[in-house]
Amino acid sequence: MTNPHKEDTWCPFAKCQNSPMCSPCNRRYLFILATGRSASTTLLKMLNYLPNIRLSGENLNLLYVASKLISNFKGEKVAHLLDQNFDRVEGAYLHNAIPPQVMSCPIQQVINALNPPPQKVQNEVNLTGHPSINDYDQGRILGVKTIRFHKGDWSIREACQFLKDNFPCSRIVVNIRSDVRSQLKSLNSTFSSAQNYAKNEEFVKGMNDFLVGVAGELGTDMARLIDMTEWTKNVEILNDLIHWLGYRDCRYTSIVHENTNGFGRDHETLLNLGKNCHYQGRSEL
Repeated sequence: MTNPHKEDTWCPFAKCQNSPMCSPCNRRYLFILATGRSASTTLLKMLNYLPNIRLSGENLNLLYVASKLISNFKGEKVAHLLDQNFDRVEGAYLHNAIPPQVMSCPIQQVINALNPPPQKVQNEVNLTGHPSINDYDQGRILGVKTIRFHKGDWSIREACQFLKDNFPCSRIVVNIRSDVRSQLKSLNSTFSSAQNYAKNEEFVKGMNDFLVGVAGELGTDMARLIDMTEWTKNVEILNDLIHWLGYRDCRYTSIVHENTNGFGRDHETLLNLGKNCHYQGRSEL
């Protein structure tokens, strides 16, 4: 079990069952789990300013959809192929032994496919002197943000175990909006189908409670819980967040305001994290 990123402490907690077919800890990931109208798009934009990070936006709960590649093999009436540690040489379910954690690689590739490099980089791959996609993204931290993680048909423990097993070298930013009354009002004023999405304050609180539970289940090494109600008024909370991630000499001085009054874009707030901003890891912590 080898974790290639243990020294830089992005994921010293990761359990990596390497095999000739898959090395699940090779890629580092960063995920933003949030709910609707909790400034998640602002958070997405601000974290994308960090060096060597590329996060993509909404994806219709792709993490949960990808989890079906695993849960499809679970249950009382299905063949537990992923638990088969021997070669089955005959019968309808003929399969050779499938290594533990091997499904993490195709699941990671689903996420990677929806978070490609810029089109210019893709178009230049076959031109002399330009890097391949693998070379361009060597060492890069990839990820997504989603406001639908809580909507999957899974428990908090099942959702967290999926992340631990299939994205073992990942860090999770869990973002809630504790002022559920304001959040419900914003949902109703922004989305025409809000009544189907968030029926009342108790429903919104339930969404937040699920994410709070996820942060607690993952633990403080892997996950950090932040509250939009607080960090939009105090940028130092985000500076503490990126320090937790392992970035040094980086500092936000202001908050961008994406999706203000619906889906407005902030093209006025300029972010400059400093010329010496870099990822160092958390070895001194």
